[in-house]
Amino acid sequence: MIDRRKIAALLLVLGAALAVAGSFEGTYRTVYRGFGFDQSMTTTLWIVTTEPPQGGPRDAYHALGWPVVVAAVLMVVGAVLTMRERTTFVGRPVAMGAAGALAGIMFSYLLQVRREERVLSELLVKNGGSNTLDVLGGAYLLGAAAIIGLVGAVLAQQRRQRKQAVEAEEEKVVVHQLANDDDTPPFGIAVLDDEKRETP
Repeated sequence: MIDRRKIAALLLVLGAALAVAGSFEGTYRTVYRGFGFDQSMTTTLWIVTTEPPQGGPRDAYHALGWPVVVAAVLMVVGAVLTMRERTTFVGRPVAMGAAGALAGIMFSYLLQVRREERVLSELLVKNGGSNTLDVLGGAYLLGAAAIIGLVGAVLAQQRRQRKQAVEAEEEKVVVHQLANDDDTPPFGIAVLDDEKRETP
């Protein structure tokens, strides 16, 4: 049987790696029209770069790189702790908290991007064009990381629930009813009455 603890740890580490990698990838690109040329801005969780270039990269407006990295590190710590029997009781809540934090960060980031998209679409452009916002691969990578991390954290919790159910099953007391005194108790030895004990 496959050990759920190993699968959970693997998913947590994979989710953490994807989250860190996705934080450095472009999450969305905005294109502004009406300046005589199209001005595009590509955003990661760390910086914003412009095309054509206008100075160096600047900090992202929604700079969530460090929170994502911290959540990813905690996911790895949770995965390591769940692999050891002595520390698994600490690893489970750490893994669930970190995966939940990563999912919360990504959800709030998605809401901010959608809000920016709405504001951008309401801006009037003189030449009749329209400003656009395109979601890039980094956003999908981060979303996948959040989902994978949550699945891993849930698997880590389920193993504990199943173990408790098995222990509760083992603790049940079984009482066997004997039909009469001559019956042999289950898994026992027949007890002979006084007449049968006498030898001829």
